[in-house]
Amino acid sequence: MKHFMQWLRPGLSIKRWMLLFSIGILVLVFGATLILNYQIFGILEEKMLLFAFQMTGSYSYTFLAICGTILVILGLWIMVTAVRKLMKRFVELLAPDQKEVSKQLLSKMELSRGPKVVAIGGGHGLSMLLRGLKNKTSNITAIVTVADDGGSSGRLREEMGIIAPGDLRNCLVALADKETVLEEIFQYRFGGEGELAGHSLGNLFLAALIKQFGNVQNALEAASKVLNIRGQVMPATSQTVRLKARMSDGEIVEGESEISAYPEKKGRDIRIVHMSTIPKAPMAVGDALKALRDADLITLGPGSLYTSVLPNLLVPEILQTIRESGAPVIYICNVMTQPGETSGYTVGDHLKALVDHIGGGVVDFVLANTGTPAADVLKKYEKAHAYPVSIDRKKVESLGASLIEADLLGPAREAVQDTNVLAEELMQIHNLLQAKIPPEALDEYLKRSH
Repeated sequence: MKHFMQWLRPGLSIKRWMLLFSIGILVLVFGATLILNYQIFGILEEKMLLFAFQMTGSYSYTFLAICGTILVILGLWIMVTAVRKLMKRFVELLAPDQKEVSKQLLSKMELSRGPKVVAIGGGHGLSMLLRGLKNKTSNITAIVTVADDGGSSGRLREEMGIIAPGDLRNCLVALADKETVLEEIFQYRFGGEGELAGHSLGNLFLAALIKQFGNVQNALEAASKVLNIRGQVMPATSQTVRLKARMSDGEIVEGESEISAYPEKKGRDIRIVHMSTIPKAPMAVGDALKALRDADLITLGPGSLYTSVLPNLLVPEILQTIRESGAPVIYICNVMTQPGETSGYTVGDHLKALVDHIGGGVVDFVLANTGTPAADVLKKYEKAHAYPVSIDRKKVESLGASLIEADLLGPAREAVQDTNVLAEELMQIHNLLQAKIPPEALDEYLKRSH
């Protein structure tokens, strides 16, 4: 009652419309009583009958019914007018920019009808994908690797005994409803040489929430509300996981940062042969499994094959649930090779690495880029020994997946997928699958649409 009375304060221009609404109710009720002849207003009705007698020469109840109908219509009109004015005033008080509010409401309604997409990965590749997907659907679940042990995330892992927050932070910011100062603050990184040097404010914020709530999922829910994100972000596992790789020279290397750097130290011809985790079979987050069961579309990547995409699939429950899900699984292959992980790899080599670790029958489609980055971009990547990933259709199809080729670079012609182009391509694939297009014909249909 106390909160209700606050709306009756002078100057809000609300009381007048509430009063008008009350008058409309009274007029409506009076009209209804005349129609039904309840004789609640006995004296008034008698006078109206007397008036009818003087006009027509008889006591006509039809006259009362006609008067009642007019009053009912008048009462309804008054009530509708009062409600419209009242709602308009509420909107003016709560959101002065009414056009923007209507656009946001319509946008939210449209996005809420979008497909349920589960995006699996980590690093900048996943956050890039999420920025495009959030404009197509709000039913997004990002399942993120927490094996990062370098930089700010690695230091927080060691000092506080928590999972790596860096990739989780990037995905939260990517899914934020729209770019705000708060998001820029989340990405702010401290300089200098003190204890805070190198730390991201968002990482510290997430670390504090994890310690405060004692639970990663509750901490992410709180951060999601702060940033007003579209969808949800969750780790593949809430355990602190460390990556372990067996290299082609027989060495066993532990830690994501060490694994990526090892070939550069020992020789670029050294490859990653097999990846595993410590502990060997980490427990999956329950909400992540539920999202996979309910998914309409599951994406793997883009991002570092061995240190961003694969670690999620090394969680046994995650992999098993993907297998049991009826949703199509699309692996989004990187545009460029990655020194230290996929030097010299073709699209088929990327898929084979996945199959060697998780077995066949998981990936249904491979989405590969056919666009060529700008010449100056290629030169910059060549200095880092990174080159465009070549497409080998026969190898991809021999591994049990259908290949889909598309120019994913967009107008900027950078060496990564354009976030909006990639999201649009995924939505087209989903729509064609919903239309029961055979998988082997999907690539041809998409080429026609382009």
